[in-house]
Amino acid sequence: MNIYFSRLAIVLSTTILFGAGCMGGAIPANQIDGGVWKSADGGNTWMNKKALVQGAKVTAGVGTAKILQVAFDPQDNRTIYLATMDTGLLYSLDAGETWQQPASMPTQPATAQLNSGRVGAIAVDAKNKCVVYAAKGNSIFKTMNCGRDWDRIFFDPRAEIAFTQLNVDWYNSNNVYSGTSLGDVYKSDDTGITWKMVTRSDGNAIVTIAVDPRDSRLIYAATYGGGILKSPDGGNTWRTIIKEFGDELYDSRRAIQLAIDPIAANVVYIVSKYGIVKTENGGDTWKGMTLTTPPGSIKINSIAIDPKNNKHILYTGIGVLQSTDDGGSTWKPRKLPTTQIGSTLVFDPVDSKILYLGTTALPAKQ
Repeated sequence: MNIYFSRLAIVLSTTILFGAGCMGGAIPANQIDGGVWKSADGGNTWMNKKALVQGAKVTAGVGTAKILQVAFDPQDNRTIYLATMDTGLLYSLDAGETWQQPASMPTQPATAQLNSGRVGAIAVDAKNKCVVYAAKGNSIFKTMNCGRDWDRIFFDPRAEIAFTQLNVDWYNSNNVYSGTSLGDVYKSDDTGITWKMVTRSDGNAIVTIAVDPRDSRLIYAATYGGGILKSPDGGNTWRTIIKEFGDELYDSRRAIQLAIDPIAANVVYIVSKYGIVKTENGGDTWKGMTLTTPPGSIKINSIAIDPKNNKHILYTGIGVLQSTDDGGSTWKPRKLPTTQIGSTLVFDPVDSKILYLGTTALPAKQ
């Protein structure tokens, strides 16, 4: 990656090209309004951050990207990575003002390049910001020099599978976890040199791997169809949470996202086909959250919990951003700033007034 560049020249160019992007009203039908949106005031107003820098050229290329994940460097909240459905890996060194792509890898075929196509997941080492992992297809790649070079460190010989999730243990960064589209969970305890399958949910894609922020031995792997896999000991043993949902919440086994409360122990949220459910005892019992719509009536795409105030929770549906300041007793709706789906929503880990919204296109009408 060309990480050493003149930011002043790029910011000036970007201001000229893309400065008028603050949204609050109607969006022209021909305007590119996808990619990444940023709010500095808690979601009241938004700016579309679509400037893509390619050498001396600056375009609006990020505006058409379909975002799967927004990942922060744990040591630098201005460094942000995007996993995308169609534009490869994108990264920003200036809090989203401009974006770049990694350089091509001469030793890898076109299908394995990280600057194009679908990159399913990204994870940054909390101990070393220059160590980053990326998943593409049935392969996992790693850089140890802030992206100037990438190496393929692991691949699954089954061509039909894809790695969908990555997570690095924040306490012991030797431990790296990955999940696949067929429900396999792998662990490496030597920074990705060797891997072993530690559990699986047969045929149910892994949609989230989450490491508890208080005890990194506690791991959750959410699946679409097979419930939640939970390990209390760093992946050595696992149990499946599915019958605990009971009949009323049974659609919660089809998870879309799992989020661990950043402050309260044993509190976990699941976004699912049902809606949003919550546990306060590590998964032994669950209850549905009271939302503004009946369970199962709308698709919820993402949930975000304020890292400074766990009563402040946001979620996205199609066209709407819902927020609560009282842990879910009441909700306030706001219109999303885009015609796209809000696919992922995250708080800045340092300043929770700052939000990033990743988008994907609406599904084609049948």
